[in-house]
Amino acid sequence: MNEEKTLIRIDSEYEKALAERDKLQAELDRLTKKEAQDKHKLDMLKNRYKEEKRRSRNHRLIERGAILESLIPDAESYTNEQIKHIIKIAFGNLPGGLQGIHFPESLRDNS
Repeated sequence: MNEEKTLIRIDSEYEKALAERDKLQAELDRLTKKEAQDKHKLDMLKNRYKEEKRRSRNHRLIERGAILESLIPDAESYTNEQIKHIIKIAFGNLPGGLQGIHFPESLRDNS
């Protein structure tokens, strides 16, 4: 009879251990799934940031190219190398090069 009580107690402890294991496995599965979701979300945010940065750069390059073309008469008739040469000459004539440029207060970057 004593052996029977011991077996019942062992069986009960075994059932509790199985239940605890199942509970822990469910928690592990939930956390693993959440980790995968969070990683996916982070990857999407990184991609969105890169895309926005690329768009911003493209916009800036197009705007600045348009500004340069508006200041160089008949710019479309020159090659890229000729335009580059014109710009080098223009900046090369500044005292101190680009460091010699002083912007009026209205054009200073206040960020």
